[in-house]
Amino acid sequence: MRHVDGESRSQGNLLPDTLDDYVAEDHPVRVIDAFIDNLDVVDLGFSKATTKATGRKPYNPADLLKLYVYGYLNQVRSSRRLEKECHRNLEVIWLMKRLSPDFKTIADFRKENAPAIKGACQAFIQFCRQTELLTGRLVAIDGSKFKAAASKDRALTRKQLLERRKRVERLVDMYLSQLAKADGEDVNIEMESNRVQRALERLEAEGVQLDDIESEMDERENNQHCTTEPEAKLMRSGREGTVLGYNVQTAVDADSGLIVHHEVTDRSADTQDLQPMAEGAKDALAADNLAVVADAGYSNGEQQAACEAQGIEVAVPSRRAVNNQSSEFFQKSEFHYDVERNSFTCPAGEELRYTTYSSKDKMYLYSRTGCNGCALQSKCTKADRRWVSRHFHEEAFALSEARLAENPGLMGVRMAAVERPFAVLKQIMGLRRFLCRGMEGAKAEMGLGILSYNLARMVNEVGVPRLLAVMG
Repeated sequence: MRHVDGESRSQGNLLPDTLDDYVAEDHPVRVIDAFIDNLDVVDLGFSKATTKATGRKPYNPADLLKLYVYGYLNQVRSSRRLEKECHRNLEVIWLMKRLSPDFKTIADFRKENAPAIKGACQAFIQFCRQTELLTGRLVAIDGSKFKAAASKDRALTRKQLLERRKRVERLVDMYLSQLAKADGEDVNIEMESNRVQRALERLEAEGVQLDDIESEMDERENNQHCTTEPEAKLMRSGREGTVLGYNVQTAVDADSGLIVHHEVTDRSADTQDLQPMAEGAKDALAADNLAVVADAGYSNGEQQAACEAQGIEVAVPSRRAVNNQSSEFFQKSEFHYDVERNSFTCPAGEELRYTTYSSKDKMYLYSRTGCNGCALQSKCTKADRRWVSRHFHEEAFALSEARLAENPGLMGVRMAAVERPFAVLKQIMGLRRFLCRGMEGAKAEMGLGILSYNLARMVNEVGVPRLLAVMG
């Protein structure tokens, strides 16, 4: 039988003569190397970027960043696995110039450099903007839940805390009654007493632990607590139901698909994230004006108004009460608002003047009495007084709704822009669950994931030769 034969393992010179021969000229790993070599790791604040004159030499943080970016691009996030890759993966051997740091050094780099890693993400966006690879005309904002390293079984809500307290109290009562019963019966009282005492001590320790958890809840003003990862929160996450994790916010350039800004938060809802994400994207793009689109979860009149004041044009479906009547009556849209007089005019031509406001609903309320004598009352109200409301930030809502009406396909553009990055991060890069505990650990991992995603995105869109050419 004839087969293709391999070479003898004892034959010399099986590998290329030089490290540079290990990877092709157009291999994406060269982009990782070129970009990170151009970073100012000192200015970005990486630990051990500046070295001391004495003592053991540290690894260059640029080399460790290269290792992690390569790892996240290839679903190798574990520090122990990355250590192994330094010994057996020719691409990594080339990238690291035969350096082989141990897993603890690799892990410590990720733990210590969350802010600097985010700075590296921002540096790549600046590079793309300066080389005109990024337009920044429209940014889509969205959030997604990522699981924490800790299990959600370790999380405790206030309701569950109360139930555990009641359970401890029941057990204490049970053991005390057993002890009292043993005193009146012909049993080994000393043995029974010791057993009960040990059980009571365990319950007392559990009670102290519950007190500590409740105190931490009060201190953090939270209604839940995870014993192994206090900063993580229980959140609703679509098909997955409830997860213990973090809410990752991203601002994605609709043209290039690059993530221009991101944040890791512990807020389950997105209502407080529109303004900070829009401002962060505007700063990252160094833009005087910016168009932003997001889903209804970001509807927030105060933040939309603040964005408009900063030259950020917002398109977000409104989520607010409109004070409409039943279908048999005139709707709010049929009442004309006069800005100068700050009043409404009803279909009958009568004026509804400002009456009061609701801070809870964030509404100004307008009314008119004397409706019983109106010829149109049957089409307006059953009462003698008709009320109409106006939101505190009605103008901002109106601007947003007008933009969506003018461009009906805008929400489709939003979905196409934001869904892809999250899908790649979770499905292709394997970033469904964080490996590092705590908010800082989650921020470091997400920064590495997003930097890797953006690099891969530009390699696919532009190509390795052009990227290497503009990187110098």
